[in-house]
Amino acid sequence: MNESRFSDTPGSDGTETPEGRDSRRPALAELRKKDLNLLVVLAAMLESNSVSEAARRLDSTQPSMSRMLDRLRDDLGDPLLIKSAHKMLPTRRAQDIRRVLDDVLRAIEGVYQQGSDYNPAMETGTYVIGINDSLQALIAPAFLASLRQVAPRARVRMQPVPQQGGISAMTSGAIDLMVAFYPVDMESLRSELLLTTRFGCLSARSNPHIGAITSARELASLDCLDISQFGLITRLLDRYFQSHGLHRRIVGTLTSYLAVADAIHDTEIYAMIPDYLARPLCRHPGMRFSPMEDEGMAVPIHLCWHNNVHSHPFVTVLRSLLASAARHVAT
Repeated sequence: MNESRFSDTPGSDGTETPEGRDSRRPALAELRKKDLNLLVVLAAMLESNSVSEAARRLDSTQPSMSRMLDRLRDDLGDPLLIKSAHKMLPTRRAQDIRRVLDDVLRAIEGVYQQGSDYNPAMETGTYVIGINDSLQALIAPAFLASLRQVAPRARVRMQPVPQQGGISAMTSGAIDLMVAFYPVDMESLRSELLLTTRFGCLSARSNPHIGAITSARELASLDCLDISQFGLITRLLDRYFQSHGLHRRIVGTLTSYLAVADAIHDTEIYAMIPDYLARPLCRHPGMRFSPMEDEGMAVPIHLCWHNNVHSHPFVTVLRSLLASAARHVAT
């Protein structure tokens, strides 16, 4: 979820390289042999300078704590706590260890408490959403407005990604979420329906062949401008016309819906567009959106994510904000 994964040079931004990870393996293997629970015991003893008080705080017994102190002394090569007239005193080594333990145990507590105590207002990471430009036009305004209120310090980047490429990117962690036509059916991925869009016809108002409502049969004889960034929508529309025993007369192809109005105004060319773009594209002078008489092709739009981020607190926040933005637009 961090910006570092986009670095061109592995390790140049401070992240571990594969070689760095390999060098840690012997150290981790040795650390695994240690009883790290003893460090919690040591922290309790150093906070109270008392074996009996540490036993009470940890719901243990004094003999058990004394045995653990003996093990710590052996492991660390230092007496740690020394008896005095009225209490136990920490050695110089124990005082140094306590400062380290305070930071380490606080960090470990944060690992376990992140879900319940997480505050998105403090989030400063960078997150990536795979989403095409037309869906950005739909969702981004409401989403970004909410994001600035909930997590003003976080950075979110939206970028187009082909569906299959998006699956790989979610698996590798290059993107955190993907907004896609149709759900992604994989055991390692999850999805939820954001909204369903229907495709209709965008044309110039001056086009004499297209009325307020149109049909596949009327459109099949007219010149069509195809819009599809990665080919999925082209295939879906072709199947829709084929289900009526028809084919489109495609005279050109664009990759962005946002360029369509300028391309077809004052012509008799039409384009099939999702209904969520009807309002913004019809702000262009002289454009008209005509629904299909049979309700046209319905396409579900899903939010997808990998199991590896399902419990991540900020990705959970992003899912909620995207779903809310989609509901806002749908209504």
